[in-house]
Amino acid sequence: MLRGPYQVGPWPGLTPTGAFILLGCAVLLAAVAETVVGSPRRALPDLPILAVSSLVPMLLGTRIVRAPGAASAICGAYLMPRTLISLVEPRLEPPPLLLVPALAFDLALWARAADLARIANAWPRREHVWRKRPRPSRRRLDWWRAAFAGGAYGLVLSAVEPPFAILYGAEPSSWMPADVGLAGCLAVVGCGLVALSLSGRGTAS
Repeated sequence: MLRGPYQVGPWPGLTPTGAFILLGCAVLLAAVAETVVGSPRRALPDLPILAVSSLVPMLLGTRIVRAPGAASAICGAYLMPRTLISLVEPRLEPPPLLLVPALAFDLALWARAADLARIANAWPRREHVWRKRPRPSRRRLDWWRAAFAGGAYGLVLSAVEPPFAILYGAEPSSWMPADVGLAGCLAVVGCGLVALSLSGRGTAS
């Protein structure tokens, strides 16, 4: 395992080691997404397997680097070349819709009420009041927040992937509402349990 530091200054600055870790996890995500399931053709068992297996590389990068947005960065690094290749080669199916669930995972894992207050304070006003910049707080990845973020990933993926798969040629009869509902429940539970690995020791700014 490469040793840190993985971040330079406050997020989003990454050291070369941190960037290398995220790119390595993106390669792992590409290998998992292409070999384990590929483009899901049916709700059961493809959807829960895709959800759990695709979440693992994102969890690995988030656990090591511990920077907000790591999962989305890993997913984006995987999707960009895959999407460009599918535009050049029409016979190649587009990749699964993983970016939206990855964004939901990052928001559920890292967002705090204080972040919303900072957004409100950043809105331009007529009066200019100089405020002292608050020091970044150390954020602990509690088990319940990790499980919630994993469940959010599985839930959002189960919501966006079925219509996308049918649009690109999957048989509609294999995406019946009952099957999609059961697959979604399995994806939420499975991703929540796997995401508990994030609640180990350590904090993130």
